[in-house]
Amino acid sequence: MAQNGTIIVRKPRSGAWSTVSTPTYRKVGFMVTMRMDGSSGQTSDATPAQRPSASPLSRSVKTSERIAAALVEEVIRKGLGPGDRLPNEAAMVEQFGVGRGSLREALRILEIHGLISLKSGPGGGPTVLAVDPCNVGRTFSLYLSLRRATIQELIETRIFLEPMVARMAAENPDPQARLQLEHALQIEASTPTGDMRYIDAANEFHYVISSMTGNNVLNLVATALKELYTTKVVSGGIARNTTSESIRDEHRLIGQAILDGNADQAERLMREHMQKYLGHMHEREPSFTCSPITWG
Repeated sequence: MAQNGTIIVRKPRSGAWSTVSTPTYRKVGFMVTMRMDGSSGQTSDATPAQRPSASPLSRSVKTSERIAAALVEEVIRKGLGPGDRLPNEAAMVEQFGVGRGSLREALRILEIHGLISLKSGPGGGPTVLAVDPCNVGRTFSLYLSLRRATIQELIETRIFLEPMVARMAAENPDPQARLQLEHALQIEASTPTGDMRYIDAANEFHYVISSMTGNNVLNLVATALKELYTTKVVSGGIARNTTSESIRDEHRLIGQAILDGNADQAERLMREHMQKYLGHMHEREPSFTCSPITWG
């Protein structure tokens, strides 16, 4: 959800929600300050003829969606992070002036999107979660499956995106992001290729780079696509058959180019790495690359 001039983003690896200034983006949400029955407590000076009317194809926003939007705004305004609690049900019913059914539907919307967890019983209630690119990737998978998109198309998209991601990472002077990359390289270098943990270490390298472009929109899209791909490869049992011995050295060279601030080299090496991987995937698992993306 966004306000004019801001977007809500996940801070790299911390999972905290925050707003950042952006260029002009389309407004996709709003702060709900009115009662959820639609009344604002104020009268409008505009006559019915002067008020803007909805287009025939538009739909009114459901009460539950407006409550959900207001709760997201409240999380941001109060600086709530993973593990923090939202008010109890009775307090929110009073706050928004709505019925329990509408409130519960709003909480369910946020739960489905992976923004809160709901626990019943003593000590339960809504708890804020970290914004996880896995949830964004899962949403992507639903719409991509309906478009009959394939794993090969997903790989081709990453071949298009990741060289630019590597370039932007090299141009990003953020010292914290560079420390995360150095740590990821150290973990990968110290993990034997035959160790089950190596696949996780190699995936973490790409995840870290995808979160250090300095562009919050690209960070989220790139990490979500990375998580979507990793989920399909790991769940399909493909990862071990497609992890070559050369990946560690290729990652080290790409990582060093990024740390050196050599954007041209980082972009070139990442493109070569991704193209080589696609060819390796075609050779080892041709049926997998042609398979459709499934939801989940």
